[in-house]
Amino acid sequence: MARKPGRREQPLDPQAGPLERFALDLRELRERAGLTYTEMADVAHFAASTLSQAAAGHRFPTREVLRAYVRACGGDPDRWEERWDGVRHDLYGLGEQREADRLVPRDFGDVEATSFVGREPELAAGSELLKRCRLVTLTGIGGVGKTRLARRLLREVAEWFADGTYCVELADLSSDHAVAEAVASTVGVHAGAGQDPLSALAGALRGRSVLLLLDNCEHVLDGCARTVRGLLTSVPELHILATSRQPLDVGAEHVLQVKPLGLPAMANGHLHETLAVEEGPTASPAMTLFADRAEAASPGFRVTEANRHTIARVCRTLDGLPLALEIAARRLRTLTLDELLERLDRRFRLLGPGGRDRAAHPRHQALRALFDWSYELCTEAERMAWQQLSLCSGGVLLTDAEQLCGHAEEGEVPDGAAADNAFEALSGLVDKSLLTSVETGGRTRLYMLETVRAYGQERLAESGRAQLALLRHRAWYLDLAAQAGVAYGTPGQAAWLRRLRAEHPNLRQIITAPTPTDEPAERVLCASLGFWLHCLTSANVGEGAHWMRKILEWHPRPPSPGATATWCQAAWVAGFLLLLHGDHDSAHEVISRSEQALADMPAISDAADRSAHCASRAELTAAFLQLRSLAALVTEDTETAAKYAESSLATGHWSASLLTQQQCIAQLGFSAVIQGDHARSTALLEQALALSEAQGNAWHRCYLLWALAVDHGEAGQPKIALRLLHRALQHTKEIDERMGEATLSETLAWVLSSYGNARSAAVILGAVDRVWHPSGTPRLFGFAQLTAHRERGLRNVRGSLGETEYTRAYEEGRRLGLRHALDKAFLDSEPFQGGP
Repeated sequence: MARKPGRREQPLDPQAGPLERFALDLRELRERAGLTYTEMADVAHFAASTLSQAAAGHRFPTREVLRAYVRACGGDPDRWEERWDGVRHDLYGLGEQREADRLVPRDFGDVEATSFVGREPELAAGSELLKRCRLVTLTGIGGVGKTRLARRLLREVAEWFADGTYCVELADLSSDHAVAEAVASTVGVHAGAGQDPLSALAGALRGRSVLLLLDNCEHVLDGCARTVRGLLTSVPELHILATSRQPLDVGAEHVLQVKPLGLPAMANGHLHETLAVEEGPTASPAMTLFADRAEAASPGFRVTEANRHTIARVCRTLDGLPLALEIAARRLRTLTLDELLERLDRRFRLLGPGGRDRAAHPRHQALRALFDWSYELCTEAERMAWQQLSLCSGGVLLTDAEQLCGHAEEGEVPDGAAADNAFEALSGLVDKSLLTSVETGGRTRLYMLETVRAYGQERLAESGRAQLALLRHRAWYLDLAAQAGVAYGTPGQAAWLRRLRAEHPNLRQIITAPTPTDEPAERVLCASLGFWLHCLTSANVGEGAHWMRKILEWHPRPPSPGATATWCQAAWVAGFLLLLHGDHDSAHEVISRSEQALADMPAISDAADRSAHCASRAELTAAFLQLRSLAALVTEDTETAAKYAESSLATGHWSASLLTQQQCIAQLGFSAVIQGDHARSTALLEQALALSEAQGNAWHRCYLLWALAVDHGEAGQPKIALRLLHRALQHTKEIDERMGEATLSETLAWVLSSYGNARSAAVILGAVDRVWHPSGTPRLFGFAQLTAHRERGLRNVRGSLGETEYTRAYEEGRRLGLRHALDKAFLDSEPFQGGP
């Protein structure tokens, strides 16, 4: 008795056309065989879904799928293939000549259904590679457009291959053993009884100038590698172009990575103003593609001045992935553009089958299906690494990733074997185009597209390991911040500032998320030590102040007597950042609360329970005196500023990490500048500078040289001031100190205007204006005297140039950016024609 077939198929009308009649005949063949599609897949080397699609009546099956289907049902493949040729002719008007010794090139897509956008560099690089290499593989993440690029590339180079080009679609294969047969079938070569398909194929191709495209190799890599290696060895004239999510790893292979479409440059959530003007309404290939598909899907849709910023955000949110953009564009039939953007945080649900291209392969009809396929191709170790690294924002250093992925349990240190396994898993994700490897400063940093991250986070939530992975991620980056804070008082300061700069997105993600209930409070309090100088030098003072407000909201008082010093140290960081943010009332409230906590602190806590990353009670007392001095100095209360600074120095206990001693001496020196005591100010500032140089402190050296420049500028010595500013700016480049660069530039503009170079001063004023606003810091930290210098310099410049020329120079500075404007200013300044 025949076994019951699988679930009931949708009825077809035989009168509808030749495709439906052919599908019904295939169904009848399967029913007579009494097989389910799953049973057929076991012997056909194609997935059950592919076989069922062959008889669904929606798409005409390929030759190789037909033969596999018929063979699995016990039919005669040759007889069915003759019928297939007839149906194909009826559907498309295409006849086909088949001879054992003659190859017939296939026309597989001279007419593209939709426009081809961008990819000029990839087409040029691919053409060049195919000129000189016999095997070129286009690699990239699923949905990035490898197939479309490969087919366009074949069209462009087809004239180089006298005997034709052939496209072999491998997406539906389920066995490595089927690759050679699929290639032979596409080319029109049929192996005789007992003959190896690869040998027959090589014999037919030998002596011919042919280019083969092997499309979608990633799931049959071994079969592709064997077939490619055998053909390249046997057929010297043959060239092969492959597409795959990872390389074939065949010796002759040259890999061309296909990246997502270029994205529009953004600034503060909007298109970069210069690009928006210069590049027109669609300022990138990703925007062009989205606009083209949206106009096709939703009549009446147009790119306008009002909506192009939203389009740019949609493109960036979807990483410039062509498939995601095309599905999203079709959703505009139902949603407005703003509604589409709002819903992209649920991208896998939104970009599901409802927005599919019905003619596309099932794996390309929904975003989730695309990544499900990638996930299935990963090993278990690669899947776990994908999940863990999906928590990382802004990339991750390879060495950090090995540690994060090498831990099995919270707090466990990976042994050598675990680290090796983690490295192999990470290498596998890079090979599969799920991670991108970039060299940064001699070290490897790994990046994951936001869409890849989102999928990994969903899988992590399903795994039951989410809490453990989250705690591991938080612990790693919070401990990094704590280590950086301790190093601020050492020659390692600059390296640690650069280290935290790269990890700012990870720190932001951690601090702005709810704190897990099972995370020790001391962890985030200790990490705060790294925030004060990092947030200042990276021009994130406003954000840092927000972080510290949140931390003190979570922990408004020391979590335990033993954690008092750790809490007070975090409170000092909060007071410092709040003060520079311009929130003086909150800064004073935090300082007072902290001083009270120190007064109430049990003596034993300071000695026995204090964290190794934390200052002592006496050091913190001195640090808060220094902070009170700074608060007074900002308001030009020089008497109070000097009193607190001298009291701090008198304690004899100074925190190296908080730079208490140097800051106090510098604050006394700057008080003397404001008071006009040039001799005293110069001596104090030079004393503080010597301390910072002995300590290897790059950041404080910048500010001390700047303070000396202000001192000499006030004393009527602009040439010395310019040279000091030039030295200071060299140090800012060492640590990429953005706020220091902005502060120095304001003073430079004042000095240049006094020195007679008004135009350079105007260019700098335009460039520096782009820095202050996003930093969350009042211009010049609210220092009254410095603000007065700026206003005086601005009046000088406007008076010298006139309003028209001033505006022209100011706009030039905004276009140049601060670093370029500074280089130009020093080049144009007479004192530097021979060097400083």
